[in-house]
Amino acid sequence: MITPESKNIADNDRRCQQDPVTIGATCVAELVPNVFVLLVEVEVEVLGEDIQEVLVIRITPAQAAELIRSVGRCQIVGPDEIPTPAPGREVTLICAFVFGENAFLVFDVETNRTDDLVLVRVPLCPIV
Repeated sequence: MITPESKNIADNDRRCQQDPVTIGATCVAELVPNVFVLLVEVEVEVLGEDIQEVLVIRITPAQAAELIRSVGRCQIVGPDEIPTPAPGREVTLICAFVFGENAFLVFDVETNRTDDLVLVRVPLCPIV
């Protein structure tokens, strides 16, 4: 079970020191009213290489309500609020996906205490 405490990097590292595959940040996003997805960051460290991927899984509103209690909501921002690195804060663009009229850029934002996913909603250009 994923708990809010699992977002703490230090706790995750202590529990899985020998495991090359770990779960990083997780959250639930509401893309449009009553359309929810669960985002799960999978981190793999093998042969000295760090691999980060995000799984995007469509879930029902009832599943979302239950999961939000334990993993929280994803922060969704506009294109003028792209996360930026700062001292003590690392920002990595992991992937992008398209839903409806928008592309969503998925950023992993890490500090020494938190590991969060931030979605940047970018409107798609209409085809004329």
